[in-house]
Amino acid sequence: MTDVDGEKLAELRRDIDRVDGEIVALLLERVGVARRIGLAKGDGPVYDPAREAEVLERVRGHACSGDAEPDRALAASLGAIYREVLSLCRGVQSPLQVAVLGPQGSFSEDAARTALGSAVTLRYQGSIPDIFRVLDNGGADLGVVPIENTIEGAVLFTLDAFAGASKGLRVQSELSLPIRHVLVSEAASLADVTEVRSHPQALAQCRVWLRTNLPGAVLVAAESTSGAAASVKGLRHAAAICSRRAAAHHELPVLAEHIQDQPGNSTRFWIVGKGPVRPGPKNKTSVLFNVAHRPGTLFAALEPLYTALRNLTHIQSRPLAGNPFEYLFFVDFEGHEEEETVKKVLAAMAEHCTFFRVLGSYPFRSVEDL
Repeated sequence: MTDVDGEKLAELRRDIDRVDGEIVALLLERVGVARRIGLAKGDGPVYDPAREAEVLERVRGHACSGDAEPDRALAASLGAIYREVLSLCRGVQSPLQVAVLGPQGSFSEDAARTALGSAVTLRYQGSIPDIFRVLDNGGADLGVVPIENTIEGAVLFTLDAFAGASKGLRVQSELSLPIRHVLVSEAASLADVTEVRSHPQALAQCRVWLRTNLPGAVLVAAESTSGAAASVKGLRHAAAICSRRAAAHHELPVLAEHIQDQPGNSTRFWIVGKGPVRPGPKNKTSVLFNVAHRPGTLFAALEPLYTALRNLTHIQSRPLAGNPFEYLFFVDFEGHEEEETVKKVLAAMAEHCTFFRVLGSYPFRSVEDL
């Protein structure tokens, strides 16, 4: 064993203490500036996703030294630290009330904490439509909802809820989050599990694992993964698919982990609120529209995107209530509505639609961007 140089170690620890003091002083200074920014904003929105995306991108840039490759571990750690710094500075202006799918421990909560940090008050809702109702009624500043999964595709509950929501609600930002499912139960072993409960999306994302490891188990749909976890507490025959956060919250043993069928399983979440947001470093625009039930009308509505060379990142159709075999179309493409090209694209698309609504132009990022 190498001898420890006690004097040198003490000197280095004094350096650490000095640096910590400087960091705290600078954080206090930043909080003070943030408080003054809040006063300058007046009644303006506290959450500025474009500004936060700019800050995070700049911070990640500091992980590079000259022309060297970025230190990804350092960049990820800085992102996690600054997520909380931004959350703290938002909180001194006005703490955000955020509606998420409950109960505690849902993946929507994970997304909210990852995107917005700890200095928010979460309002747990029983369903995705409930989140939109709370936002419409002014019971929360923001809502976090899943919109698309890499295995199961679009989350139709969210699309349908957005189609019926007030026009004032808009997508504020987007986050892609890795989804890691665990199986929890108070059963002694997998052999004792005869029933598995979870949200339909989670059950579908683990169907191969379930078929292989629990072929005789009855699958039961729940409103949320965290609700499923709560429902199996105290049961010796039932298990739930949920997040580690939910497992820890309900103090449930983990029988199996990483049970999703694809290792790259991730979900896009939308942060929804009121009013438009300005462009960030990377932007998407989402629209909802309907076209006349005639040949070529959908092509005509989408052609402006092709002409402008705008990348179409998602398209989904949903039946139009009361009109058999007619559909609402949800489309995402890259760009922001404040760009002149995008303005022209939106105007040209609207000309070919019987109904047209911009759901939002917003910054987007993956968890690696945080």
